[in-house]
Amino acid sequence: MWPTKCLFPNVPCPEKDTCRLPNCIFSHDAPRSPPTGPRRRGAIGTGSSHPYEHGDLKRRRLDNGTKAPVSADDSPRQPKVEPIPFFGFVMPKPGNGTPRRTINAGAARDNAPPVSKTALQSARRSISPPPTSASRKTAHRPPQPIKDEPKESLMPRDVPKKPAEFTVRRQLIILLHQYLVKLNGEVQKLSGPDHKPLHMTENELIRFALEIEEKIALDQPLVYSNIMKMRIMAYKKMTVVDWVKERHAIRESKNKKDEPTEKKVEPVVTGLSPHEEVMMLERMVARQHGLDAHGYVTKAPTEEEIRTAQAGIDAAHNWEVCDRCTSRFQVYPDRRDDGALTTGGKCIHHWGRKVFPKKEKTDSLRPQPLYSCCNELIGSPGCTVGDTHVFKISEPKRLAAVMQFEETKFNENAKPNTAVCFDCEMGYTCYGLELIRLTATSWPSGEPLIDVLVRPVGAILDLNTRFSGVHPAHFFDAPEYGPEKVSKDPKTLHIVPHPAAARDLLCSYLSVNTPLLGHALENDLNAVRLIHPTIVDTVLLFPHPAGLPIRNGLRRLTKHYLDWDIQQGGAAGHDSLEDARATGELVRFKVKREWKQLQDEGWTVRDGAFYPPLPPEAP
Repeated sequence: MWPTKCLFPNVPCPEKDTCRLPNCIFSHDAPRSPPTGPRRRGAIGTGSSHPYEHGDLKRRRLDNGTKAPVSADDSPRQPKVEPIPFFGFVMPKPGNGTPRRTINAGAARDNAPPVSKTALQSARRSISPPPTSASRKTAHRPPQPIKDEPKESLMPRDVPKKPAEFTVRRQLIILLHQYLVKLNGEVQKLSGPDHKPLHMTENELIRFALEIEEKIALDQPLVYSNIMKMRIMAYKKMTVVDWVKERHAIRESKNKKDEPTEKKVEPVVTGLSPHEEVMMLERMVARQHGLDAHGYVTKAPTEEEIRTAQAGIDAAHNWEVCDRCTSRFQVYPDRRDDGALTTGGKCIHHWGRKVFPKKEKTDSLRPQPLYSCCNELIGSPGCTVGDTHVFKISEPKRLAAVMQFEETKFNENAKPNTAVCFDCEMGYTCYGLELIRLTATSWPSGEPLIDVLVRPVGAILDLNTRFSGVHPAHFFDAPEYGPEKVSKDPKTLHIVPHPAAARDLLCSYLSVNTPLLGHALENDLNAVRLIHPTIVDTVLLFPHPAGLPIRNGLRRLTKHYLDWDIQQGGAAGHDSLEDARATGELVRFKVKREWKQLQDEGWTVRDGAFYPPLPPEAP
């Protein structure tokens, strides 16, 4: 540290002999007045040498070029003040008339020359006082770094009642953590986008192990050791598939706890009776003319067309174009000698749709389109790896080569003045995109009529779970459909042996004049291979501004008009029952708006019939 005593040995103390400071920073041995003599250049040093002893003071230059005389009497002197004690030291007593000590180029010292009025203001500026505590608090401080997450260690957490010795608990936690690390490493090797969020950091793994052990210690302290050993063996034998399922279940349960209270869904109020709503559907039935150009099949292909399609498939040796990555591959519906169903290996693709961002005013160029699944640019390598390539066929004659279309027949058992809303889910097989689930509800009540799984014609390549919502376990373990084979669990779906059986179930509720409601009905009708003349399609009721073939999605329409949130399952897929009910409510919303317009025009409803406004009376 710097010494405080005699810090300025060549500057005389302003208090002179009255100074009582034991460690004064000024000199008490230096001469009190500078000598007068010719000034010589020399360094200011320590010892007896004084800055004034080698020459006169620097004087102000006058207008005539001469220098002003220096007088020792002209220098300002510090007023004499009474000393006051301060913690054993004697300090000058402050007062209102005591001037602040200044540094003024030689002023404020005994026998120092006066400061000229023309001198710079900065030379006569007083020293700023040190900042107070308040000013230090308001001063700018750099942003503090965010503290890292506290790191956990494999030490048992404290519980009110110890279930076992500390060393036993710690050893069990170490073993549990060891197998969790192994499963977590296997998840990291998976390349699917759904698996990346399941991978845990080292700190999360330790916390997960501690939470498992703590819960067992609190809930089952008497059998703590046995439960912990069973849990450790379960993780030791667990496969990566089961681990992924468990992680998904944990994440879903956590999200349900964190998410706010579910918003109550309000049904549409049309102001009409159910019978009157069905009557209003007559104004919304789509005309069959012109629908062929947009994928609707209004006439069953002939036998000659089917034979032509089959001959083309045989000539191409079942080479198809992948519906996901557009690669060419070969299909073996009856399996190859080695058991393979397809060629081409893995399918690397993007499962999301193309998104075209809107151009902002600040953008010089239009933003490039992206994939919704990973926000990568169009043309970038795929973010998802499939086990096999898949394909889809849309030509009616090729669809008929797998299963022929049928037209709806008159059905006397169908209830009059009713409508049916239905939705289908499809999966990829060796014969393209086939029906794997069919759901039908009564309209406008929304009560379920049919909800069954369907065993397709071809061997399954991919159940398309992300969109169909049908999982392999549910599909292969489903009980057979039949009146005498009813599962005790109402959530369990039964399975029918063939798409034709599912079509027969649907047609049991339909007649030729029964309105059939749905969204993008050409896909569902083609999957069922059904030609129905009375259809109400929400794609046509709520058209896209750009017109067909561009169309609005069901989720977007439902959110916009009903403020419902559907298809929120993510990788778990869609629920066809939820989609069917949402489609039915959209139609009811259209009925409500149509009826309001008719009322404004003067229409009335009486005894279940609609009456136009009366013509004005003749004068």
